Order: sequence, then C-alpha cells, then structure tokens
Amino acid sequence: MLDAIRAAKEALATAHLIQPHLRGEREALRVLLATRHGAVLASTAAINQVKALIVSAPDELRAELRKLRRPAQISCCAQRNRLGNVEELAHAA
Repeated sequence: MLDAIRAAKEALATAHLIQPHLRGEREALRVLLATRHGAVLASTAAINQVKALIVSAPDELRAELRKLRRPAQISCCAQRNRLGNVEELAHAA
C-alpha cells in the first residue's frame, strides 16, 4: 500500500502528465482504418459481381461491355437497370 501511495505522489510530482485525449485520437484512427477496410471489401465484392454478370451475359452484350473500362461498365449496367433492360443480363445467368 505504501508503494502505491509513493508511486502516486511521484506521478503527481512530474511536470508532464499523460494526456488521455491521445487515446481518443488512436481510437479514431483505428475506426477510420477499420471503416476503410470494410469499404475496400465491399468495393471488391461489387466489382466481382459486375464481372460475373458480364461473363454470364449474352455474347453481344458481353462483347460491348468488355470493350469498356470498369467505370463505364458500371455506368452502362446501371443505365440498363434504370431503363428496365436488365432482363437480358438476368436471363443469361
């Protein structure tokens, strides 16, 4: 017990005390990195689904989509979905 009291007195006697807000910054960084990791996994899963959809699409549509880069492929598929032309993609699967 006396050692604990002496240790507390020494800790209080130091000029620079530990700043507890640093743990908050570390926790914020941990949350940010965990969120980024989750976003990367979700993006990868979405890209894999689009690629699988393209592979199983009819030949003409597949040839059209394979010429495009990924952002254009996604835009084209989204546009077809809005226009109701997604059936040809779904029936090919």
